[in-house]
Amino acid sequence: MMQDTQTITLPEFFATFPKADLHYHLLGGVRLTTMLALAQKYEVPLTESEAKSYYRRYQHETSVVKGGIAALNFLYPLMRSAEDYYRVTYEVAQDAAATGIRHLELFWNPSDTELTYAEVTEAMSSAMAKAAEEWDIRALFIPSINREKSPEEAVAMVDAVLNYPHPLVPGIGIDYKENDAPIEHFWKAYRKAKLGGLRLTGHCSEFGLHWRNVETGLDLIHLERIDHGYTVLDNLELTARCAREGTPFTVVPSNTYYLKKWPDADQWRKHHPIRQMAQAGMNIIPATDDWHMHNTNGAECYRVMVEEFGFDLDGVRQLMLNGINACWQPEEIKRQWRQAWVAEFDRLRSKLAHEPQIEPAQHISYHRSPTA
Repeated sequence: MMQDTQTITLPEFFATFPKADLHYHLLGGVRLTTMLALAQKYEVPLTESEAKSYYRRYQHETSVVKGGIAALNFLYPLMRSAEDYYRVTYEVAQDAAATGIRHLELFWNPSDTELTYAEVTEAMSSAMAKAAEEWDIRALFIPSINREKSPEEAVAMVDAVLNYPHPLVPGIGIDYKENDAPIEHFWKAYRKAKLGGLRLTGHCSEFGLHWRNVETGLDLIHLERIDHGYTVLDNLELTARCAREGTPFTVVPSNTYYLKKWPDADQWRKHHPIRQMAQAGMNIIPATDDWHMHNTNGAECYRVMVEEFGFDLDGVRQLMLNGINACWQPEEIKRQWRQAWVAEFDRLRSKLAHEPQIEPAQHISYHRSPTA
């Protein structure tokens, strides 16, 4: 426990202030050691070098570089028992709590698991119950459509969710490669989910894909949250509308597409769409996406927002509030968090030896209207 008179460093602040991560793929949080242990458990051939090829932190050591979706395609068939999902969920919560995350919204794909929807949901729920006893952390689960599979499989997934209601499952999402599977292909699954009382989010306009995917998600599918959505900036009218209406966008500083688009760090910092979304007054919530696969964490996510993208701590405070407001917890819990988290943020901030030093040309002053 920190003494009240003790000063803290900026890295300590990033790792300690309370925050929500609303865009976290469960299997993106599988530790390297856990992947290797699961392969050993089921006698699946996997060298350490092969395992490292899925993890950005180690990819300089390997001749093969694989992405997050490749990791999902390897891990889902590998995880064959409820115990495996319990372990991964518990470790995800442990890692998150260590960087100040108090609330997670975890995406996973029921169409891809070896177990039934109910078995995985109960394993994850049990793991989070144990985690909540040990750390100050909660989670909700967002079963998500694998858009690389058929719309009919998406409907079957929604049926499974509706047939097994659970208090930790407030809604559904959609992910995997968007290129040949725009969200409107899955209108029936989304409509069924909405009619069944589920809330709706979706990955739209990721990897440089057209802004119309965001517009379709909002106007045809009736999403209440957008995951990624960066090319909304290519349509000034839609950008202004989203800012005006306060549409929540979960954004990912560690997104692979933009790291590849601008391999020069200065160009990446200058041109990243997260900066432009903030300057447009949009309702953005930083998220880790694929934690271990992307070599990020809750503290690193906000370090990038400040030290790379130029947000000051007033802006970080607003981002924290955005996360509370956009999460799918009941309003009473959110009300408590607004009061408690803001007080804790301000207390920790007062202990900083100094505020972050940001070059004027890089500085973003991020504010949103209280009614937005």
